Amino acid sequence: MRQRIQTLDGLRFIAAMGVLWIHCWVIHGNPRCYVGKIDISDFLALGGNGVDLFFVISGFCMYYFYASKSNFSYHDFYRFLLKRWFRLSPAFYASVVIYIVTANVFYNARLNSIYYFLHSLFYLNFIESQFVIAGHFWTLTVEWQFYFIVPFLLIYQNIIGFKKTFILIFAAIYLTAIVSVLILQNHMDLLTYTILFRSAEFGCGILSARLLLKKDFVLLNRVAWLAAFIAVTYLGRILVSNAILSLSAEFYNLFKLAGFTLMGFGFAGILYLSVTSVKWLNLVLGNVLFKKMGRISYSFYLLHALIIPVVAEFVIKYAPGLKGISAPLVTMTISAVILYPLSLLSFNLFEKPFLSIGNLSSK
Repeated sequence: MRQRIQTLDGLRFIAAMGVLWIHCWVIHGNPRCYVGKIDISDFLALGGNGVDLFFVISGFCMYYFYASKSNFSYHDFYRFLLKRWFRLSPAFYASVVIYIVTANVFYNARLNSIYYFLHSLFYLNFIESQFVIAGHFWTLTVEWQFYFIVPFLLIYQNIIGFKKTFILIFAAIYLTAIVSVLILQNHMDLLTYTILFRSAEFGCGILSARLLLKKDFVLLNRVAWLAAFIAVTYLGRILVSNAILSLSAEFYNLFKLAGFTLMGFGFAGILYLSVTSVKWLNLVLGNVLFKKMGRISYSFYLLHALIIPVVAEFVIKYAPGLKGISAPLVTMTISAVILYPLSLLSFNLFEKPFLSIGNLSSK
């Protein structure tokens, strides 16, 4: 059984706080932030790509905890999916119920609760948008699309080798995405919220896990590499910005694909440096706060959209004088304080009891 990698929890915490930040920033109208004459708000918006970091972490974990099993079979395929279902579904279903009840009771939405719950039962979020109870749940659908792919890598890498299997799977998905853009042009925006466009991020996570397992890949001058990976990640963020997407009315989704790929590569590099660190990265990401928050980051992510609008309304009403990024910063801070006990409760009720069942490295 492989031990839990503490620095991954630190990265999960950063990803969760990044998602929290970007949603607070957006709800306050995307305020600008100038240092001198330089607007750094776009750099701060990189936090919004915490979802992309989550995808890279997922790719890393799914491969790292199963790749050592030399006889992975189709029977293990079923076992893998079942374990993932037990690990993720209780907390997800509970949060779906909470969102439905909140919408009906506090916002008088009068939703058809049965339809909304059934739509989420098999992670069908965004397939029928009229039944989406929380916009950020699309990421769970993408996760499950990946879970149906990674077992094929685990099975066939023992037959034809890792390189061939990896290239066949991920190159096929990537080329399909490119061809889809060339054919459908600007009529395929929803596909950017699927594995078709996000496979590179999971794939980069898998590659970082592969390098760690091989134990013969060393990056010298780690500070320079960290700076380079951050720069690549930010370049990917630029490619998915409105300024770049507006350059092509028909093929802007190709910029998105390239951006997601670069962010996946950059985040995977940062992840690899983090999990192989024995010095300052390990100290920063492995501290007690980050480890605790990272462990409950799934519940934190599921519930955050429930809290932000309430806190933002409170901040706007009682602190109207806050300017620039002060308002979203205050909203993020208050939301994080409120979310911690709620996420901890959700973790203890709906995640912790199922951890042993959903453990990928147990039989």
